[in-house]
Amino acid sequence: MKLFSKGIIGLALAALLTGCVGNDQYRTSYEPCNSAQKGADCSKSSLEQNDEYLLGFVEFDDQGWFWDRKQADTLINRLLEKDALESGLLMVVYVHGWRHNASFDDDNVASFRETLKRIYSYEHLASQSEGRPERRVAGIYVGWRGLSANVEPFRTLSFWDRKNTADKVGHGALTDLLVQLEGVQFSHLKVYDSTKSRLAQTKLIIVGHSFGGEMVYSALSQILIDRFTGDAESPQTFGDLVILVNPAFEASRFAPLHDLAGVRKWYADGQLPLVAIFTSETDQATKTAFPIGRTLSTLFEKYRPDGSGQKQADRHTVGHFEPYRTHELRPRPEAEAAPPPALETAEKKVADVRTAKSLRQQWIDLSSRNGWNLDLGNARLTHLGKSVPRNPLYVVAVDTRIIKDHGDIWNPQFLDFMRQFILFTTIVEE
Repeated sequence: MKLFSKGIIGLALAALLTGCVGNDQYRTSYEPCNSAQKGADCSKSSLEQNDEYLLGFVEFDDQGWFWDRKQADTLINRLLEKDALESGLLMVVYVHGWRHNASFDDDNVASFRETLKRIYSYEHLASQSEGRPERRVAGIYVGWRGLSANVEPFRTLSFWDRKNTADKVGHGALTDLLVQLEGVQFSHLKVYDSTKSRLAQTKLIIVGHSFGGEMVYSALSQILIDRFTGDAESPQTFGDLVILVNPAFEASRFAPLHDLAGVRKWYADGQLPLVAIFTSETDQATKTAFPIGRTLSTLFEKYRPDGSGQKQADRHTVGHFEPYRTHELRPRPEAEAAPPPALETAEKKVADVRTAKSLRQQWIDLSSRNGWNLDLGNARLTHLGKSVPRNPLYVVAVDTRIIKDHGDIWNPQFLDFMRQFILFTTIVEE
C-alpha cells in the first residue's frame, strides 16, 4: 500500500512538473526587430516594429520585479526619440491575464498585433482627412507568467495561484512602468503645446484583462483616488482612459473609488470616463470560480453585520457585484440578428471618425440625465440610473452575445463597440 501511495504521488508530481511552464523571460534581445522584413525572427525581441506600429514588451517575474529594467528603459527611450516627439503617439498598454504570457506565438500577442494594425489604419485615414501629420502607433504589452501550467487539471487549478502572483505584480514595479509611460505622454504634450497647429495630441490608453485588470487596478488605484480628490474642478484619470475587461479582483477593493464617486454630487459638462469596467454576464471564471475561491480564503474574516454587503463585496468580483453596476451593454434591438461587423473599408473608417464626433456631442447631452441609451456600432450602452449623472466610473454588465466568456475579449462585436467608445471619449478630442 505504501508503495502504491508513493507511486500515485510520484505520478502526480511528474505530471505537475511536466506540465509546469517555466518562470522565464521571453524577450531577451533589446535591438529593434523589423517584423515586416522577410525571414526576420522577432521571437526574442523586446521591440517589434514595422511601418504600421511599434510593439514593445516589458516583462515581470512572479515577485512583481522587472525581469530586466533594461526592457523598460529601451522602450521609454524609443518613445522619446525625436521622430516620435515630432509626430505624436497613440499609446495602448495591454496587460494580459490568466493563461497567457509574452511568448511570440501567444494568441493574446497575436490579437494585440492585429488591434495595433487597426488603430494605425484609422489614424492614417484620420490624419489625411484632418490635414495633419500621422501619429505613430505604439503598443506596450505587459507580460507575466499568467500561464503556469499547460496540463489539466493543473491548468484550471492555477486560477487561484495566479491571482496571488497578479497581486504581487500589481503592487510591484508595474506602477513604475505606467508612471514612466504617462511621463512620455507629458513630454509629448509639451511639444504639442508649442506646435499645436500641426500636431495631434498624444494619447495613452491602459487596458487590463482578467488578472491583468487586477494588476492595473492595483498599480493605479491610489493614483486614481488622489486625482479624484485633488484640486482640479473635474476628477482626472490616468493617461486618457483605463479600461478593465472581465477583471478578476474583489469589489471591496473598488469601494474607496466607488464611494468617492457617490459622495460627489455633480460633475462638469463633458466629464469623461475615468475607469470603464466591462464584465461578461456569462464569464464563469469571475462569476463562479472566483467567489468559490474567495469564500474558502475568507472563512475567518470578520465583516460588519449591518447589511452593508461587505462580505459579498469581498467575495465577488467588481463586475458581478450588483450594487456597483452602473451600465449595461447589449446588442441594439434592430441589430440582434446582424452578423459580426464586416472588415473595415477605408470609407467606413472615415465615417467612423466623423460619427465619433457627433456621438461625443450626443453623449455629452445625454450624460446629464439618468437612464440614457447610446448606440455605438451594433451595441447599445445603457445607463441604469443607479449613479450620479456623469459619474466617470463605468461598471458595465456585458451581454453574452458581445462577450460570451472570460477569454472572449477579441470578439468582433466587442471590438467594434470598443473602437467607437475609445474614439468618442478620447481620440477625437484635439
